Amino acid sequence: MGNNKTKLKRFAAVCVSAVTSLAVLCMPSFGICDSISSVYSEEFSRLVDEESLAVDPTGSGEGYLAVLYDSTNGLPTGEANAVIQSSDGFIWIGCYSGLIRYDGCNFERIKASTGVTSVVSLFEDSRGRLWVGTNDSGAVVMENGEFRLYKHKEGLKSLSVRSITEDAYGNIWLATTQGIAYVDAEGTLHNFECEELDEEYIRKIRTCDGGAICGVTMSGSIFTISGGKLTGYYDSDDLGIDDVHAILPDSDNPGYFYIGNKGSTLYYGKLQKNFKAEKMIMLKPLEYVNYIDKVGDMIWICSDSGVGFLYEGRFIPLNNIPMTTSVENMTVDYQKNLWFASSKQGVMKIVPNQFFDLFEKYGLSDQVVESTCVFDNKIWIAAKTEGLKVLTPEGPADSIPVTSSVSASGSTFRENDLLTILKDKRIRSIYRDSADRLWFSTFSYLGLLCYDQGKLTRFTSSDGMPSERIRTVYECSDGSLLAACTGGIAVIRDGKVEKVYGKDDGLENTEILTVVQADNGDIIIGTDGGGLYIIGENDNIKHISVAAGDLSSDVVMRIKKDLKRDIYWLITSNSLSCMDANYKVRAIDNFPYPNNFDVFQNSSDEMWILSSNGIYVCETEEVLKNDEIQYMYYGRDNGLPCFATSNSYSFLSASGDLYIAGTTGVASVNIEKPFESVSDIKVSVPYVEADGTYIFPDENGNYIIPANSVKLTVYSYVYNYSLMNPD
Repeated sequence: MGNNKTKLKRFAAVCVSAVTSLAVLCMPSFGICDSISSVYSEEFSRLVDEESLAVDPTGSGEGYLAVLYDSTNGLPTGEANAVIQSSDGFIWIGCYSGLIRYDGCNFERIKASTGVTSVVSLFEDSRGRLWVGTNDSGAVVMENGEFRLYKHKEGLKSLSVRSITEDAYGNIWLATTQGIAYVDAEGTLHNFECEELDEEYIRKIRTCDGGAICGVTMSGSIFTISGGKLTGYYDSDDLGIDDVHAILPDSDNPGYFYIGNKGSTLYYGKLQKNFKAEKMIMLKPLEYVNYIDKVGDMIWICSDSGVGFLYEGRFIPLNNIPMTTSVENMTVDYQKNLWFASSKQGVMKIVPNQFFDLFEKYGLSDQVVESTCVFDNKIWIAAKTEGLKVLTPEGPADSIPVTSSVSASGSTFRENDLLTILKDKRIRSIYRDSADRLWFSTFSYLGLLCYDQGKLTRFTSSDGMPSERIRTVYECSDGSLLAACTGGIAVIRDGKVEKVYGKDDGLENTEILTVVQADNGDIIIGTDGGGLYIIGENDNIKHISVAAGDLSSDVVMRIKKDLKRDIYWLITSNSLSCMDANYKVRAIDNFPYPNNFDVFQNSSDEMWILSSNGIYVCETEEVLKNDEIQYMYYGRDNGLPCFATSNSYSFLSASGDLYIAGTTGVASVNIEKPFESVSDIKVSVPYVEADGTYIFPDENGNYIIPANSVKLTVYSYVYNYSLMNPD
């Protein structure tokens, strides 16, 4: 965000007793995590069952962004074994280096002195308590800032607790490397005694429908427990599947399970002796399934080689994400974003992204793009070094047919493919006129090309153009076109160069960067170092420059007519300015960034300003006031996949789809649609501190503060895991 009004606000609220005078210190702090946990709040569905995700990973809807957290960007480690969200809103990450709490802003580690070390599993029970399974220190339950340990002294056979879950009776089950145990409602630990599971390494347990327990052992056997008794045990011979690693009971079909093993096949069928798979789903390129879960109508697979999901009967691997190995488990936060833990790479979240990376979608390598255009259900792209690229719904086009090729003066050429003609040519802009003709402005011997339903016409110096260096064209109200060239402005009408404005006509600087037609018919020209020229009635020329005290820079890269007002927006090399109908220029001194390239407006009267460091979105009226300008900023951190290329020409469709010509590709975004809603933000005060003592809410949510307290600190959190920070 750009300033205080648009930053994520942390806040504290303090209640002062009228009986006692308190010295109150309000500290929206994030540093006490070393000694305190907080798991008090109303219950909510952590798994978001029967609800849709915020992201659409199928590729048929909005885009998404995968963000990897490791030791390079905040996470105090490079690995993670487990990730969950507690009901109060915190994300908890279990690592070999300990337990880490994340609130959307800061990662903080629980002190090892609490007994929480080398975490391999996490679980929140129905009472809002966080259970932690460790690699070598037993199990720990965290409640209201207190830590209760279950180790050998409490009866636990093995101190390596690999998985934790809860049954229908409120018993907490602990899967260890030496059998299975449970903690009853009173907190007493009991070892589950049965011949099949005694001394067995239990890899994973989970709760089935009805509150029964199911699990898988290191040897690849599946078992079920209900009412405190073993109700089923199936080894690899019973299943006909070797090396079972992960299971998921089908909540829609009791008794049926998804089963994953070391291979690349997911098995589905009724759990019984002589198991027969009713479905066998190929997971390639994924293999070695570690975890299976259901979110909404998707079955998700976490494996040693990445992540994927089942959707409408087919398996879809997630490509182009940073997490590709040793994915151990996943969860969904309250905003319905996806989280994954990797024992090799850290933690990854997948969040909605209003920006769409077209080069990633089409598998194109990074390159500088100077112009975009949409026509005939195709995206036309001017790549700086490779020339024209055309993207169709099926993929990049192999050819664009040319049925005839002529020059404006009548010469003919033997050419039949537009992609071949423009290969490796530098195309400065692609312009679509009202007759659905495409105009390619090049810096090459081809000059200006007009493509009209297969018919190609060249405009070069031989045809009357000032030069073969054309930056862009602009269509006038009468259908004629103005071509901005090195050497001047060419007026093209009915397929011919009708007139050229150059030095002889009073344009002292003829390196033309931009041109528009005013409502009164005047031609407004922006130059590279010569300021503005206005060609008026009878070809009279008015000059606007820095020397005359009118401009802040003589490099005018873009002129845009305001959609609602009789003014023009000027993008210069060092400022954003506006110009009224009388050509009086006023710089917007308070705009937050000077190096801008282009401006677009939407129907809500918001300005989208493309700059070298991202995109600034502001209300037009606020920009015109030139006071304290409030803005929304978009960069890499909140989803923008590429930055705009200097002096590039991006395309805005009638429906509001903006195709940004970027330094590494093309990003698209709809500037008419409201972005991700962040109105339902989860906020909590998990505890307060009175004179150094932490006080947690009682069962009614009340904080009881001693009347003789001197200093009260209220710790408040706003949990936001999306790309959009709320005001």
